[in-house]
Amino acid sequence: MKGKTKGKEISEKKLGLFMITPTMLIILLTAVIPIIYVLYLSTQDIRGIMNQGFIGLQNYRTIIESGNLQSALIATLLFGFGAIIFQMVAAMIIALALNVDFTGKNVVRSLILIPWAIPTALVGVMWTRFLSSTDGYFNATLRLLGLATGEVNWFLSRGTAIFMVIMVDSWKFTPIFVMIFLAGLQAIPRSFYEAALVDGANRVQQFFYLTLPIMKPVIMVALIMRTIFIFHAFDLIFILTRGGPGDATRVLSYYTYQESFQFLRHGRGSAVAFILFILTAIVTVGYIKVLRDKE
Repeated sequence: MKGKTKGKEISEKKLGLFMITPTMLIILLTAVIPIIYVLYLSTQDIRGIMNQGFIGLQNYRTIIESGNLQSALIATLLFGFGAIIFQMVAAMIIALALNVDFTGKNVVRSLILIPWAIPTALVGVMWTRFLSSTDGYFNATLRLLGLATGEVNWFLSRGTAIFMVIMVDSWKFTPIFVMIFLAGLQAIPRSFYEAALVDGANRVQQFFYLTLPIMKPVIMVALIMRTIFIFHAFDLIFILTRGGPGDATRVLSYYTYQESFQFLRHGRGSAVAFILFILTAIVTVGYIKVLRDKE
């Protein structure tokens, strides 16, 4: 009897291995091999179509000594953490507001997804028009309300430029996380809140001691998704600021583009790309570890 059970377990393991083999091959072809190839390119002196050969860690040394990597890293962290904090908090607040019964709730939930459904490039073009210093709708509204006079260039100073990029990015991507959080909130049984009310817990206590602990897995998934997406943000920054003013919004992904396609230094661009991959991996693993420890 034990022999039959053991044979059945072995056959199930073989079946499981057979089932996941195609997926593992796809991951190998689409993720692992490109990462290894980028690491290889980062050790080469490639300019245009000419490869001058192996130079070891010289590309990494060059971008660090130039100071460009440090400034791109600072811009990435400012943009990343600013956008993530704002979007997670805003998404949770909106999801809590939508997690109640009211007339037309389904219509509101559908409309809130419209910004996310618009292509990112089109969002960039649209907000460039809205924020135009000469005839932008945003400035025109401020002048009409008496809150501003003359032309206001929202991308002229470093502080306002990174702030406006964060706001535009948040307008685009917050809705999808509203839906993710709303799905998590609706999965919490109402009986939990009824029991909390019986115990005398108010709304704030219910949120911090009931809702948040149950929502931790959902929040973790949202944080990981947003971190990966936002650390690789390129199209909005390309359309809105071109990395300016100066290097204020030149994040690592845009710096990779500059080195690889503007200056045609593909070796250095690959070095920046690999550093971006390592940074994303570290932050993602950090999220998982912190949330698991708290769990």
